Amino acid sequence: MPSAARLAAVRAIEKPKTADAGDDEYSYGFRLWEAKFYPEAQQQLKLFLEKYPRHERRSFARNLLGRALLDEGKPEEAQKWFLENYKDRQFRDRAADSVLFLAEATKRQKDTARACIALAQFVDEFPNEAAGRLKGQYDATRTGLKCD
Repeated sequence: MPSAARLAAVRAIEKPKTADAGDDEYSYGFRLWEAKFYPEAQQQLKLFLEKYPRHERRSFARNLLGRALLDEGKPEEAQKWFLENYKDRQFRDRAADSVLFLAEATKRQKDTARACIALAQFVDEFPNEAAGRLKGQYDATRTGLKCD
């Protein structure tokens, strides 16, 4: 059971109220994650995915759900969300991020072979992100791995 202080801190995080209720639900999950309330963020993002299965933020939500699990130290569970998000051919906004975080999750589980496969897939399929927006994260994930 969460402490009274934690409950009060979670309640202090404002839930947006705009014309897009789905985006509000996702944004609230993001705010919870950003504040490092990982279990609450996971719950909120799962709720979003259940209530709004076709929303344009679906890819963002699955990726962020994986990140919240990874940040909480649950790499095995996080992998499922990253892989599902990467495989979704319709909602791909965060597919590059998800395959890169999949590499990070497998690396944390000491599964070097799978981490290297995910990194190779990332570079092959998302070369612009590998050289641009996600280069720092790619380099950090690759550190310590001996990939061929």
